[in-house]
Amino acid sequence: MTDVLVISGTNHGFADSAAVIGGFLGDDPGINVTLTDDKSIFTSSDLAKHDVCVLGSGFTRSERHADGTATYHAELTPEQEEGLFKFIAGGKGFVGVHGTGWWIGGKAATMLGGHANWHPPGLTFTVNVDDASHPVMQGISDFEVEDEIYMSAWDPAIHVLASAQWADKGHPMAWVKPYGDGRVFYTTLGHTSDTFQRSAVQQMMRQGTLWAANGAAD
Repeated sequence: MTDVLVISGTNHGFADSAAVIGGFLGDDPGINVTLTDDKSIFTSSDLAKHDVCVLGSGFTRSERHADGTATYHAELTPEQEEGLFKFIAGGKGFVGVHGTGWWIGGKAATMLGGHANWHPPGLTFTVNVDDASHPVMQGISDFEVEDEIYMSAWDPAIHVLASAQWADKGHPMAWVKPYGDGRVFYTTLGHTSDTFQRSAVQQMMRQGTLWAANGAAD
């Protein structure tokens, strides 16, 4: 049994998506899901009970102002961040979704393997599978989605699993990487919960979560 911790929260509108993700992951008889918006678990001994953490509410929260500017605030305390990083580096798994890569730097960007601070308006595009042999992408063909294409800066050492084209350039949509003794799977997809209603995305998320937890997709 794989024990999955799904962290919900209103930041990046992730509460609705977290409920959908927790639902389809929980439909797998081999997965036990804990869904919570209580981030104090990152400093609790209860964290060690879980094999993998799914986070979409991110590390950074933006406050928009009337003049069009924005102020950015930390979504997690330094102690909560450090607890999460130690959890992953100690051999556990991490699944990052969409806004988790938004306006981050330092240790968070190193762990995740990249970050983004701009995207074109939401559009319908094709997600191209770049490594169909990887356990996360097995059985998944190219698929269409209405979402956002993050303009990311990424570590060239990441293993890109899927990408999309915009302005004659390919942009990673999903990748994996190690972090310490742990495994990281990240997808830039997930601006709204509608994305997670698509069967291809659900399969990728389920296989990505299992791979991050166990190093395999079953």
